[in-house]
Amino acid sequence: MNIISSVLILVAIVLSFVTLLTLIGWLRVGGGVSVLLPGLGLIVSTPALIVLLLILNIVVVIVAAIAQPRKEYVIGGTISEQTLEYPNDIFGGCGNGVLDLSLAKDPKTWGQNFNDRHLKACINDADLESIYDIIAPNRMKYTDYKQSEDYQKFVENNKKILEQAAIEYPMLGRINDMYEDYIFNPEEVKKLREECLTLKSFDLNLSADLALRKLIYACDEAVKDNLYLMFSSD
Repeated sequence: MNIISSVLILVAIVLSFVTLLTLIGWLRVGGGVSVLLPGLGLIVSTPALIVLLLILNIVVVIVAAIAQPRKEYVIGGTISEQTLEYPNDIFGGCGNGVLDLSLAKDPKTWGQNFNDRHLKACINDADLESIYDIIAPNRMKYTDYKQSEDYQKFVENNKKILEQAAIEYPMLGRINDMYEDYIFNPEEVKKLREECLTLKSFDLNLSADLALRKLIYACDEAVKDNLYLMFSSD
């Protein structure tokens, strides 16, 4: 919450208190014009004043809500890469059927080291598809699948195409299934990061840009403490 919204909320609280006082004063005298706290002579309670204070209170609350900074999500060029600090909430939420990203000192003893943690970021099917569009544009998309075809053969053909892509992009090519787990050791993380940076230099659509930003962020976090990067099927 920024300073402006904090001040506005404080004003709204004061207005609510003043409105309550004027309403109580008006009700105690049975309506009409009265002076509440006559010793101070500050508040004259009338129906018009009460309505005015209520309107002002509502307006201030609305302005305070608008003034709060919104969460920034990485969508294309809305945030410059030079100033992007990759906070944990920029990628939006995760759900079911994704690859959760986490870090580990040793994958076999995950959770026992201080640096072991979830990254609050995940790779979903749209992310993988957007990356496949770059490294394996000749693959068959699931939207092109026909019910009359052998589905297993369809999947195997696509895996073979991705295996060919893995010759040029060995790290990215390994991530070929949303329902498998993947572990990259510290050296492999560096290679994965380099591959992502290479693709980032291409003319990307918004989906591919977001997917690569997620991976680069995850790699950056892993490189900081020389950790493993894990993709866990959810």
